[in-house]
Amino acid sequence: MTESPRPRPATLKDIATAVGVDISTASKVVNGGGISVRPETRKAILDEAARLNYRPHALARNLRTRRTGAIGVLLPDLTNPIYAATIRGAVRRAEELGYVTLVAEAQDDAASASIYSKLVAERRIDGFIIAVAAKRDLIAAIDAQPVPHVFVNRRASIGRSVTVDDEAAARLAARTLIEAGHKRLGFIGDSDEMDTARRRRAGFFGEARKAGLPDVVDAVEPYSRRGGFDACLKLLAAKPRPTGIFASNLLVGISALAAARSLGVRVPEDLSMVTLDFEDANYSAPPLTAIAMPLDEMGTLAVEELHAMIEGREPKDVVVDVAPTLISRASVAPPPKWPDSPADAGQ
Repeated sequence: MTESPRPRPATLKDIATAVGVDISTASKVVNGGGISVRPETRKAILDEAARLNYRPHALARNLRTRRTGAIGVLLPDLTNPIYAATIRGAVRRAEELGYVTLVAEAQDDAASASIYSKLVAERRIDGFIIAVAAKRDLIAAIDAQPVPHVFVNRRASIGRSVTVDDEAAARLAARTLIEAGHKRLGFIGDSDEMDTARRRRAGFFGEARKAGLPDVVDAVEPYSRRGGFDACLKLLAAKPRPTGIFASNLLVGISALAAARSLGVRVPEDLSMVTLDFEDANYSAPPLTAIAMPLDEMGTLAVEELHAMIEGREPKDVVVDVAPTLISRASVAPPPKWPDSPADAGQ
């Protein structure tokens, strides 16, 4: 049996002929170019393109505009579920805008600079979404080969940024512990060199001071599984030790829970804990009370701001206008009675 031939893909000439316009007019309307035509003509062209299921030739279009149709995304840790949520929103919006997404991991400043320079020099991308810290090597690479770029989940002095309200999230975490009756609070965060850690620390400490509580016990370790484990051990060794902890990163929260368990400290009977949310927090033991952040929206807006830069429009710094929300689970309870006993105050 002979297969019937495939239908020929629609062309701009087909659209132009059907509507009765020049091919150049049809091309500029379909491809979004600047051209003044009557609204009814524009509508007729777009309607005919939709009817014929017309698909622009991406390679030819990119050759004309000297664009690649790709954007780069630079992450510090591909295993961190927080980035998975952010990148999901970014990839979906990028696809809607006609981009493919190249994702790369860089665990230090030198690697960040190397990846940035390579992709820009080889003209593989039209712009970058950057989720790593802007340190010396990366700053030098951006200065040497500037392309449109947007920092996501962190602020930097050398580019626009899209962030969530980390301070509000940390304030909500503090209030959650305070309203449960905790007076001695602990905070697990990264170095203040990291913009997100600095903002989360400011929000949490500020809310504790507002409530008139004693100084928060602070443990500084990298936002990593090992960092969270070690930081929790430090807090639990403090005298007097905190009864409520905010682990200001999900990986840190899950590993802090493991650290408490390794010492026989029960959550929430002996220690309450709050972290930032992602699906994994619901499957720890016990499930972690957490602050949900608009990560998907952050990724979406980062792509939109980058697209604005690529198109030559003026970008802006954006804080996602979605408030953090509390997800109450099983890791927060009133403080244990033993801290009120002088004999046990150092436990």
